[in-house]
Amino acid sequence: MSTRRAIDEIVTLRAVDGVHDLGGMHGFGAVPIETGEPLFHAPWEGRVWALLGAVMPATTIDRFRWTIEQMPPAEYLTSGYYARWLWAIERLANEQGLLTGSAEPAPIARPKPSSRPATARWQRGERVRVLNRVSAGHTRVPRYLRRHVGTVERAAFSWPPPAESAATGRYGNAEVVYTVAFAAADVFGPDHDHTLTADLGESDLEDSVT
Repeated sequence: MSTRRAIDEIVTLRAVDGVHDLGGMHGFGAVPIETGEPLFHAPWEGRVWALLGAVMPATTIDRFRWTIEQMPPAEYLTSGYYARWLWAIERLANEQGLLTGSAEPAPIARPKPSSRPATARWQRGERVRVLNRVSAGHTRVPRYLRRHVGTVERAAFSWPPPAESAATGRYGNAEVVYTVAFAAADVFGPDHDHTLTADLGESDLEDSVT
């Protein structure tokens, strides 16, 4: 079996969620750690970083991330970090009319995180469950946390839901984002004794009945 075919078969099993969500998946080997890693490994990567500034004023970070997630699975898995960026920048530039000169996209309004959410549904110490929401759109919820129960550490800030920002390219109404702590043993198995935390929007959580 060819490497590309093997990748396609792995991806087919995860197609609903998207190949970009690799957290907790097996078979990809150890994460390489490069000592003294430079900011850019080649001059073209620096140029891609600069190009991002041409498209971001007229869109959201979530739409940029969601666009990257549209890469064909085999191409995504065999591409590096800045190659994925370039793929998305090209498509956003075309979407905004920058490649044809057919439009002059106006900058969008950008929210600022509120460090004091006004109406938090849950408070520190309360238990919540992560919804098992499967979507073809963009999400910031790791697959491995779905259905797991955690403890609210704080109502961290308010921010527009990523799914909406990705779909529209604009920021909508904000929701409360919570820092939730999970026992790694519950998520990854009894060999893990640490605690992991995740920032999760209110719309991705529900009351836990245990």
